[in-house]
Amino acid sequence: MTILVPTDFSKPSKVAVLYAVRLAKKLKADIILLAVINVNIATDAILDWKKREEQMGDVARHDAEQLIAEIKKEINGGVKIEYRSIMGFPFEDMVENVVVDDGLDLIIMGTKGATGLKKVLLGSNAASVIDNSSVPVLSVPANTIFKPVKKIVYATDMLSITEEIKPMAMFARIFNAAIRVLHVLPGDSPKIIDELALASDLIKITNYPKISFHVLRNNSIAEEVDSFVMEQKADMLAMFTHKLDFYEKLFGKSVTRQLAFHAHVPLLTFNKTTLL
Repeated sequence: MTILVPTDFSKPSKVAVLYAVRLAKKLKADIILLAVINVNIATDAILDWKKREEQMGDVARHDAEQLIAEIKKEINGGVKIEYRSIMGFPFEDMVENVVVDDGLDLIIMGTKGATGLKKVLLGSNAASVIDNSSVPVLSVPANTIFKPVKKIVYATDMLSITEEIKPMAMFARIFNAAIRVLHVLPGDSPKIIDELALASDLIKITNYPKISFHVLRNNSIAEEVDSFVMEQKADMLAMFTHKLDFYEKLFGKSVTRQLAFHAHVPLLTFNKTTLL
């Protein structure tokens, strides 16, 4: 297994690198540390473009060597870390090219954490990668401290739940983690869902016993998911997403984009289009 960790060497991205390396140690995986370098030709003179590109590449290489040395010292080795840089834009396309060309398994990257519902919604590399990626993406907030994954909240619209639960269970099984499946209905919805029966069905489908099902009501899905994650003291939040997500069409903005910047809990996203 190989994990791709795009980084700009900012504080949030360094937190994500450390998280990724600790997770890789648990999974016996390798790490590719990736710097995406974009020289703005519109503002840089054409004659200076190549020189500017080389300078930025040198700076990124120096920062990467320093970061890798710090990480290896902190975790006492045990994880293979390879550094790469790539020139181009947009960021998400460059990342996806590396994923596809190398057959990588997972992307881990940092986000700008925010408290409560004060989320950074747009203009984020992490959000763009989530929308574009053909492999799962783990978004790590800036103040995250790595700890064993014992409880995962999986928020679902239930449209493809019998298919979605299979990769979710495969991931949870690695850690022997409990899965708390959450479905949020509108506050005035009369719909009745048998939580115990659904949980039993999901356990049978996956042959994984540590699954429970929870139905809550709130007109704000993101707010209810946020509250449930904190109430459960979850170690990770997981969702399936694509650009025309049911929740996004219904509520006008991407729930996944909002939750990608949860203050404390990493968000694992699977792309419905490519995985189901």
